[in-house]
Amino acid sequence: MRESLYNLPMTLRRALSILALLLLTSCKPGGDPIPPPPSPAQTGVLDGEVIEAINSQIEVINQAPGNAQARQHLGLLYLANGAANEAAESLRQAIMIDPTSTQSWYYHAIALEKTNDLDQALLSIASAQKFDPERAALYWRPGFWLLEAGRAAEALPLFQEAAAIESRAGFPAPDAAAHRIGRARCLLDLDRPEEAVLILEELQTLLDHHYASYLLGQAYRRVGRGSEAAPIRATGALDPPSYPDPWLEPISAAGRGLDARLSWIDQLLDSKRFNEAGPAIAEAQERWPDNVNLLNRLAGLYQGSGNSNARIRTLKRAVRIDPNHATSHHNLSLALYQKGDTQMALNHAHLAVKANPSFTPAWLQIGRLLILSGRLDRGTTDNQTAAVNAALEPLDQAFELGVDDPREHLLYGHLLLRAGRLDDATRILGRLIERSDADPKAWAILSEVHAAGGNHRAALSTVIDGLNRFPGHSDLVRIAERYRRAAGGVAPQ
Repeated sequence: MRESLYNLPMTLRRALSILALLLLTSCKPGGDPIPPPPSPAQTGVLDGEVIEAINSQIEVINQAPGNAQARQHLGLLYLANGAANEAAESLRQAIMIDPTSTQSWYYHAIALEKTNDLDQALLSIASAQKFDPERAALYWRPGFWLLEAGRAAEALPLFQEAAAIESRAGFPAPDAAAHRIGRARCLLDLDRPEEAVLILEELQTLLDHHYASYLLGQAYRRVGRGSEAAPIRATGALDPPSYPDPWLEPISAAGRGLDARLSWIDQLLDSKRFNEAGPAIAEAQERWPDNVNLLNRLAGLYQGSGNSNARIRTLKRAVRIDPNHATSHHNLSLALYQKGDTQMALNHAHLAVKANPSFTPAWLQIGRLLILSGRLDRGTTDNQTAAVNAALEPLDQAFELGVDDPREHLLYGHLLLRAGRLDDATRILGRLIERSDADPKAWAILSEVHAAGGNHRAALSTVIDGLNRFPGHSDLVRIAERYRRAAGGVAPQ
């Protein structure tokens, strides 16, 4: 039976990692100890900008063969662009030159894992741990590798070490969810659900994510607490959250080709790193000056920096280049509305769905704009039936395609109530209150729906359920008080 590295005593693990280091950095007798960098011709799958970047980096290495950073960067170029075997070799060479580089060991491990050589990857990451023992990602990442390989008993000590690092720091780390989710999954796999429940309940105080809710529901069922699991229903795809790891950013930044560059730019924009996003967009535009996806990212940069005029100019350029690009029309609609031009915003939202009838965000935008132009957001008044029905038409289209945002469900449910479509409102709001991220107003509106349909028992039950979950919420208290007065002063229990 295979003896796992992580089932061995710490002293032996360190000895093995040192042995791996010695083997990896040993010189070949009778020749140059550092072989030439791997050629992109060996991959057979790289082309275009990727090949250009790799060949350029190889030229840098040829000028300075002993430059470990140059070989590490070549490894990242290969790794980011789908050539894991060449990445592993480039990073092995970087380690031969500088065997103390924690990052080179880390990237080497990641490359080896992508080649399905898990045990060698574990040896490399053990070397990284030796040089930087307080970096939690060096423990929870291989923990997930082992979990996916069905080796939960070996993974658990790694997640526990990541937890110990956080404990020594004295405060939750940005990647705090990683070791908690990892430990809980290990414990569930090892048939220790009681311990998993404790970890996942703590995680609920740190993270609002459907995957964590799903795991907690599973754990509750495993310990016989099915009634507590019932209200916890995960929504959307059951993908785990992303865990912050700054050392992965150089891999993302090394991606070449339009898709990889767009992904990196999106990361920079999402994290509001506008000073870095600007040069990244400019560099990509040198190769693709009229690409509408890049122009939309440039508009996003202008939005983040508060330059609304430049944002609108850029999006108008995008729709001139490609009049059938739905995203450009949608983003221009958003920008025009924020500048106060509701009619032109509505025009471009319609152009977006004309370009792509399956583009849900644009249908939602049309609905929102009709709500605003019909003044439906200012309360219920007489003679609004036509305006309500007009706003519902695009929203019906959006929800037929699929909408996840709970705020949109709340708005839709409220409009359905105002249109007298009580069955549809009950269906939409009934699903909404099952979600962990539902707004307490969902219970208030659903209670009103039941009351409008004459089902006062369901109306009362709904508002009580809402108050149990959100004690003291003003809308729910107001409705409960109305029921109290209607019942002759007897408050609902």
